[in-house]
Amino acid sequence: MSAEKLTTLEDAAALVRDGDLVAIQNMATQAAPMALVRELIRQGRKELGVVCLVGGIPVDWLAAAGAMNRLIGAAVSMEQFGLCQRYRKAVEAGAIRVEELSETALNARLGAGARNLPFLPTRGLIGTDLIDVNDNLVMLDDPFGGPSVVACKALVPDVALVHAHKADRFGNIGYEPTALWPDLGIMPKAATTVIVTVEEIVDSEVLRADPDRTVLPGFMVDAVVEAPFGAHPTSFYPRYGYDTAMHLEWIGSARDDEAVAGFMEKYVTGTADHAAYLEAVGGSERLTAVEAWEAS
Repeated sequence: MSAEKLTTLEDAAALVRDGDLVAIQNMATQAAPMALVRELIRQGRKELGVVCLVGGIPVDWLAAAGAMNRLIGAAVSMEQFGLCQRYRKAVEAGAIRVEELSETALNARLGAGARNLPFLPTRGLIGTDLIDVNDNLVMLDDPFGGPSVVACKALVPDVALVHAHKADRFGNIGYEPTALWPDLGIMPKAATTVIVTVEEIVDSEVLRADPDRTVLPGFMVDAVVEAPFGAHPTSFYPRYGYDTAMHLEWIGSARDDEAVAGFMEKYVTGTADHAAYLEAVGGSERLTAVEAWEAS
């Protein structure tokens, strides 16, 4: 009999310790495990490392809260909404150190971690200066006589945070037809602990009806939490779009320390839980709007 993995958001976030290296599913404005990110901030986590392919508002909020001190990733941006100003400010001040990688190199590092290999090769960085400034990247001769490659040292995050459409109580994770980015296929497999929030908990038979959409089997998952709109204010196709109004509110505050403190108190630290957050952002009226993919 499989073990049940269903738990609360608070208990799931408690699996993350100060100083952990945390891989966060994220593509700038899409599919971020925001409910978990907010709970980590509420619980006062410090000195977290963050791994992300393209970080967006979750990275900016963690930086604003002083919860992170390092990042490994390819980019941090909110796409059309602009730069992540709190992250940028912390990096410029030396409060966050950055290991910049190309997407191919990050996927190679995580892929090596997932396969229990010391490294995986890529050629995606050749011609850049990143190889010279990163001890986790080393040029190697091809033993078969081909062109040289970059050896990317294995990366094993302590925790991976993921948001998905469905799960059963045993932690089997299912997705509706959507864009599945490479980070989802690699980060959880490389990480020591995997925590997943989902839009809904369903019976196992629902997942068995579409077995090809079960992206993570239960034996890979340590905790699963039902958190409707758990990716808000990022989008989660096909369920809802990103919340343009909230992104604009954030970027309107992000350059000013006092405004940032007010924003975080209103939406994150001052909300007791995920349900309180959803009420703070506008409740059912706002959530219905993002379900309809309204732009403002």
